[in-house]
This record gives sequence, C-alpha cells and structure tokens, in this order.
Amino acid sequence: MDRSAAGRIQDDEGLVEARILDAAAHLIAEDGFGRLKLGGVCARSGYARSVIYQHFGDKDGLGQRLVEHAVEEFTNAYSEAVAARTGSATATPMDMLRALLDIIFELIRTMPTLNQAFLALWGDAAAENSALRGALTEADRRFRFAIAQTVASGVADGTITGVRDADSYASALLAQLRGISMQALVDPDGVDLRGVRAELERGIDRLSSSFRGSI
Repeated sequence: MDRSAAGRIQDDEGLVEARILDAAAHLIAEDGFGRLKLGGVCARSGYARSVIYQHFGDKDGLGQRLVEHAVEEFTNAYSEAVAARTGSATATPMDMLRALLDIIFELIRTMPTLNQAFLALWGDAAAENSALRGALTEADRRFRFAIAQTVASGVADGTITGVRDADSYASALLAQLRGISMQALVDPDGVDLRGVRAELERGIDRLSSSFRGSI
C-alpha cells in the first residue's frame, strides 16, 4: 500500500470516529450517559455496532474516549483564546488566566453539544461506581495542574502576588468555573453571566502585582 492510500485510510478512520463521537455527544447531552444505548449511537451515526466495538470496545470505552475528545477540543480552543489575547507576544501568566475566563465563558454562552455532553459525563462521575470516574478524575487533575503551574510561574516571576498555595488556588478556580458551567446549563435564566464573569475578572486582577484597586 502506498503512503497516499494509507493516509486516506487513516483520514477515513478519523472521520468514522468523529461521527460516532458526535452522535454520542448529542445523545448524552439529551438524555445523559446512563440512558445512552449503542443502538441509538448506531442509528444517529449511521455505523453498525461492530464499527463502534472496533473503535471503542464498548459503551464505557466510548464514554471515556468522548472525555478525552472533549479535553482535546478544549485545549485547542484555549490555545486559540491565549493567542487572541496576546497575538505574537509571549503570553504572561496573567494573560493565560484571563484567556481561561475568555474560553470558559464563551463555552458557557454558546454551550456547544460537546460541552453539554462533558458536563453530563462529569455529573455521572459523581456516582460511586461510575465507569467514567477515572477518566474524568484524570482530566480534572491535569486541568488543575495546568492552572497551578501557570499561577506558580507568575508567583516565581513576581507578576502574581497574594497566592499562598498554587494547587489550592487551582482547585478553587476550577470548582468555581465548573459550578458556574453547571448552573448555566441547568438554569440558564437564573445566572447573570455578565455579573459572574465581572466578579471572577476582578478576582484575577487582584492577583496581579500591578493591581492598585481596592479589595
């Protein structure tokens, strides 16, 4: 097989996976992971059950891959948000924290299907015997670590002050962002996103060594 043919097969395989993941995301966003049936994914994606087994193994494998896919998409979107804030300049830790609010609130505002599905999967992980708890725990640990590294970098270079424990700050910030996302999904009319974002932005501004406002 020549390289071009191998490349086309790889592209086709990627397209198959993308369509199945998209179908699963829509169904999970609508009915939750617990009610997800592979037959429904087959019907929505147009692929046979054997294809799903080939790519994901079973329902739990599909859910775990969807978690990974959501994280990959978020990482790409966050990189774009950082670039939008800084252009060609090197992003500072404060830039990166502000860009995090940019992308999180954009996802809350638009609430794409993949984001809805991720939040539904995260809620499912609260069950003690959830098959997805491990995947979501690992995803959140990586997210907290990235935030903590950003904050620690700012503390080290003197651009961030007032944080005693970067790990604890990261846990607190992620808890706020996830909680706001869940509230906005469940009760979109009950959350003043503009006001909530303004409060979070003020909180991040106070981290800056150049902050001269009042607490």
